[in-house]
Amino acid sequence: MTRACRGPLILVALFGLWTLTADPAQAQPKKPDPVKITTVDGVDLHGSFYASAKNQAPVVICLHNIGAGENSTSTNWVSLAQTLQPNFNVLLFDFRGHGKSKNIDAETFWSAKYPDNAKLVKGAPKKETIDVTDFDKRYYPFLANDLAAVKAYLDRKNDAGTCNTSSTILIGAEQGATLGAVWVNSEWHRYKLIVNPMFPVMKPAADSEGKDVIACIWLSIAPKLGDSGVVLKNTLDVPVRQKATSTVFMYGDGDKAGKDLAISLEKSLKEKGSKKHEMVVSYPCEKTSLKGAKLLVKSLGTDGVINEFLSKNVLPTRGNEYVEREWRKSNFAWLAGPKPLPARDKDVDGMNLKYSNYYMFLGR
Repeated sequence: MTRACRGPLILVALFGLWTLTADPAQAQPKKPDPVKITTVDGVDLHGSFYASAKNQAPVVICLHNIGAGENSTSTNWVSLAQTLQPNFNVLLFDFRGHGKSKNIDAETFWSAKYPDNAKLVKGAPKKETIDVTDFDKRYYPFLANDLAAVKAYLDRKNDAGTCNTSSTILIGAEQGATLGAVWVNSEWHRYKLIVNPMFPVMKPAADSEGKDVIACIWLSIAPKLGDSGVVLKNTLDVPVRQKATSTVFMYGDGDKAGKDLAISLEKSLKEKGSKKHEMVVSYPCEKTSLKGAKLLVKSLGTDGVINEFLSKNVLPTRGNEYVEREWRKSNFAWLAGPKPLPARDKDVDGMNLKYSNYYMFLGR
């Protein structure tokens, strides 16, 4: 038997049988556009935007593993982006200190406003480049600021009419998946502030920003983020157990630790017999011990399974209608404790959310 993801077996059982039909108009995908996104603390993130031919298509954000030698330009990530591109806009990017995302505005990055940069990254106060090998592992949760900057960039593209971030999907590998889970948890605690017509104050909107993340696919998600242990069932409690975000925990069936974690998470995050949790699954790739982005290798067929799952199951049932985000006019707060925490100061932080350590969303 050749190696293969058991996608057809599991997805047919859960969601019914379908067939994909080719669309001749989608035979010639657009070449990716280079992207540069500057974070709130002055890091230039580089990536590629694979624009769908479909008007205002949903957005997929891919999150590579965190560590030396990891980035978004591997054949596996590029192949996945090309497979998804007919139906989705796809953004690949390198986290800070990885790949091409190493240049910083030294004056901003090392400033007293961001003391943890100098505390946890080697090179202060004059170095103009950073590398993941310079990071104290306690710094890894701070990379959620990169994902926040990426989402803000995509929300601005949404407002320009080129994508639909009301239907956002995350695909992450290993610690990139863990970081994505932390960020998704934070989104379920982030609220747009709106003007109360009765009083001269702002109040949170009825729904959090987390509603716009309609699916997550985690490839060998890791139980740690650098030196920080992450209790994933707690981190994902609101997004998955309470809000039933479509979530797939993929693993190689020869990866015992990954298998045990994926099955445990499915069991703890879905209510038995609950229809709303039917798209919360652990998902094995047969006859392989590969992990993370290596599960996307063409011989496993994982990219096609992901495309079918998202296109034929998630979008028809969970996809959200396009709306303007009004990013440039909006302010936000995190409601994760006794008092609201400002999540954006438009006058100070420009195009990004406020800098955060994201520790409050680790789910410990």
